[in-house]
Amino acid sequence: MRKKSFNRKTIEFSIIIFLGFFLGILFVWPGITSVKGRNCFFKIIKDGGDGSIKLNTVLSIDPQYLLKIKNAKNLYYKVLYIGDYCFRK
Repeated sequence: MRKKSFNRKTIEFSIIIFLGFFLGILFVWPGITSVKGRNCFFKIIKDGGDGSIKLNTVLSIDPQYLLKIKNAKNLYYKVLYIGDYCFRK
């Protein structure tokens, strides 16, 4: 019986990891596949990227999520809350 090569094992392992990662994201944020959800996410990120945000964008976000985003400890949590808002509604 032949041994699998190191490269083949690495490729198989990488495919399994990436597949699990993408399926996990789809499970947590099912709206990530919709154009509307992605446009919402990118609009908020693009508008707030420089530190200031337009009033129109602020009014489009649910107040509960605005408080969560404002009180987030770091940038990672802010992006997660924006993703929750755009991809779970």
